[in-house]
Amino acid sequence: MKTNKLLILGVALLTLVFTNCNSSDDTAEDTTFNFGNTTTANFAGKIVDVNNQPLSGVAIEMSGQTITTSSDGTFEFNNVSVKERFAYVTATKNGYINGSRVVMPHEGINKMTIMMLERNVVATIPSGQTTVVSLPSSTRVTFDGAFMLENGQAYTGNVKVSMHYLDSRDENVFTKMPGNLIGTREDGSISGMETYGMVNVELYGDNDEKLQIATGHTANISMPIASNQLDTAPSTIPLWHFDEVSGLWKEEGMSRKIGNRYIGNVSHFTWWNCDYAYVVATLNVVVSNADGTPVNGVKVTISRQSGSTGDVLIDLGTTGPNGTLSAGVPRNEALTFRAYTADGLLINTQELPASNLMVRTVYVVIPVLNKP
Repeated sequence: MKTNKLLILGVALLTLVFTNCNSSDDTAEDTTFNFGNTTTANFAGKIVDVNNQPLSGVAIEMSGQTITTSSDGTFEFNNVSVKERFAYVTATKNGYINGSRVVMPHEGINKMTIMMLERNVVATIPSGQTTVVSLPSSTRVTFDGAFMLENGQAYTGNVKVSMHYLDSRDENVFTKMPGNLIGTREDGSISGMETYGMVNVELYGDNDEKLQIATGHTANISMPIASNQLDTAPSTIPLWHFDEVSGLWKEEGMSRKIGNRYIGNVSHFTWWNCDYAYVVATLNVVVSNADGTPVNGVKVTISRQSGSTGDVLIDLGTTGPNGTLSAGVPRNEALTFRAYTADGLLINTQELPASNLMVRTVYVVIPVLNKP
């Protein structure tokens, strides 16, 4: 199956029960998606490099608390204050691009992996003249030569360019990318996002000081469109930049489809992402055994039947100790729901018709697997 990368908002504390007779119950509540109230939750994770090797000494920050990873790259937070449907973790280490993850917490331990990318100087360019920097992926950034220090002072000298491109088909895109595919639109609403590729650019001066594009100037980003998305790629698509303070992507400008590429201008650098935006509806899930006891550790997926590649696989995550899981899914789209054991055995499949409702509930009862 061809897969494409989309937002899935894994959330906790919901009311859906899996049944062996394919059925679903949609509720008529029409509310916009929000991150809920403040709660506490437990988290454990691992930081690795692109070769999947553990990284020690990584500074991990969450809700004002900071710890460092151990020799095996692991970390743990207990009773951290977070939102019911939003928890933001950041990871920093010298020589690496800042990493982060956004998760939707559930009861028990919320687990995550962050794959950090090395700071890779791919080119050193002069200020004061137009220069193009390219990657083997054919991703290109054109600079007009105007740069400044972070304090706004004009900069002249050499500019070191660190740049990474993430293909939407990369099997590790969710562990490499920052945050999650959650964004705020220009009108302030929360949106789901389907990525068509993203790029990270960082600029450094002769003395390794951080640089930015000078105020009033722009750079041009040209990224290839993946072959499995080209036929349905929209002619224009929103550009989104990642906000390291909030942990959210923010819509800012547009890219145009020219041939097999998306091309757009940006006024500053961080991560930039070309994403189709969709309205998010909440799908509630609670997994129980036939005897009524909750089941934790059940993996749940949804396939979008109208995604850019057809049957697009979306991983919603796994149920917590109380057997519950909730996810933000595309509204008004036909979906295929699947549940798997921890060993990958398919235990339930349901076809969910398109619905305009903002909150949906699916009911399934599965054979006795494990007890909480």
